[in-house]
Amino acid sequence: MTRNGVRMVRWLRQNDSGSIAVEFALVAPVLMFILAGVIDIGSATHAKLSLDARVTTTAEFALLQTTPGDQAAAEDLAVRLVNLLRGGADETAEVVVNNAASAAWNGSEVTTASRPGDASMCYCPTLMENDIAWGQATDCGTPCASGDSAGHFVQVSATTRHSTIFPGYAFIDGDRVETRSVLRMP
Repeated sequence: MTRNGVRMVRWLRQNDSGSIAVEFALVAPVLMFILAGVIDIGSATHAKLSLDARVTTTAEFALLQTTPGDQAAAEDLAVRLVNLLRGGADETAEVVVNNAASAAWNGSEVTTASRPGDASMCYCPTLMENDIAWGQATDCGTPCASGDSAGHFVQVSATTRHSTIFPGYAFIDGDRVETRSVLRMP
């Protein structure tokens, strides 16, 4: 090796300017990936907690209402409750009052429907594969298979769309975040 070559090698070993840039170039993609994941999980958590808060608030409001005694009162209560849940164009909401009446928000309008139940009767609903099985109408106070007694119930549910950066992980199933509450009317 020539004398100039030896000097050049010594100089390169002693000179560490630019090493920070090389280290940053190696570490930056990993840090950006971690940051994107934190932002994605935070955004999904915010969507879920916001939806949970709206459903809980609507359920608490329902507890302050009188138990509907007929079909018209059940439909009126369902509409009032679903109007509390109304969200944006990519959100849906549904309220079912004692398996007698339902109201739904589809992102642009509220629709109502009669259901097969009787608003004046009581039920013993059970959760079956993420859906409510209302069972047969019975007299209020009749013992249920669960050990509780039959009563008037309201189901409040809502969904919203959430686009993830990294699909298929955490608590998000597909691109929808959903929550539901079933409560017994006083």
